Amino acid sequence: MIKYHKHIGIDIGKYNFVVGIEGIKDTKEYENTSSGIFEFINDNKDILANSLTVVETTGGYELELLYSLCERGYVVHRADARKVKNFIRSYGNSAKTDKLDAKALGLYGKERADKLEVFKPESKQNIQLFRLVQRRNDLKQMLVAEKNRLQQANTDKFVKNSCINMIDVLSNQITEITIIR
Repeated sequence: MIKYHKHIGIDIGKYNFVVGIEGIKDTKEYENTSSGIFEFINDNKDILANSLTVVETTGGYELELLYSLCERGYVVHRADARKVKNFIRSYGNSAKTDKLDAKALGLYGKERADKLEVFKPESKQNIQLFRLVQRRNDLKQMLVAEKNRLQQANTDKFVKNSCINMIDVLSNQITEITIIR
C-alpha cells in the first residue's frame, strides 16, 4: 500500500480551478491557464512531491493541468465525476460548491488511495487524433443542423444562400479533417 503525505483535490472549471489540500482549512483558486497552473505548481511543489492529487474529469478542461503535473513526476488520479458524486452523497452532503468539491475530491483520494489508478498521459499523437475526431463529430452535427435549416428556408433566398454556403464550408472542413487523420 502506497502512503501519501497529503491528498489534494482539484475541482476544475473552464476558467479556473479550486484546490483543496488535506490539513489546510481554506481552499485556493487559480486560473485554468498555463500561468495559473505554473503558479499552482510553484506554490505547492513541496506538498505535491509526496501527495496524491485527485483531479475531476470535466471534458477536457483538466488536461493541461494533468499533463503539467505528470511531466513533473507528481502522482495524479483522474477521477470519474459520477463516482465522486456518489462518494460525496454517501456522506449525506448534497451541497455543491467548487470549494466543497475540491475538499471532497481530496477526501476521496485519501479514502481510496490504494484502489485508484494513477493517470498515465497518452501520446501527443493519440491526443491530437482524439481532438480531430471530436472536431469532426462537431462539424457533422453542425452540417446536419444547416441542412435542416435549408429545408425550412422555403422562399427566403438570402437564408437559402447562407445555408448553402455554410454547408459547403462545413463539408470542406469535414473532408479536410478526414484527410488529416
